Amino acid sequence: LENGYAIWDFRGQEIIKHIQDRFKQFIWRPRPPTLLTKEQQKQMRKNLKEYSRTFDEEDAAEESNVSAELIALRKRLVDEWNKWRADCKKEHAEERGRKHEKHDEEKEEIEVWIDEVIEQIEEVVVE
Repeated sequence: LENGYAIWDFRGQEIIKHIQDRFKQFIWRPRPPTLLTKEQQKQMRKNLKEYSRTFDEEDAAEESNVSAELIALRKRLVDEWNKWRADCKKEHAEERGRKHEKHDEEKEEIEVWIDEVIEQIEEVVVE
């Protein structure tokens, strides 16, 4: 187990590697210098809650606007689907009606004779 740290450049080449006993954690991230003056930073910290509230309101308004658009889109799609289904049902009913009429015209009357045996007797003829 190697305790220590290594530093690489932006191309991924190792610049330095330092091994150190009982080394646990090293956190560093380069941060650019701020463009605000000390007074502006104090003012920003002082009004942070107000800024936060303003941005939260804007986020909520944007989210509700997107939600309303999404709901409207879904409603339109459902309405189109229901219209298509109603058209298909109507067309199917008309087609079924036409088939029924055609079937009635093609009906034939068929007589069926049923023979029923009531009694059967077997006679033996002697010659």
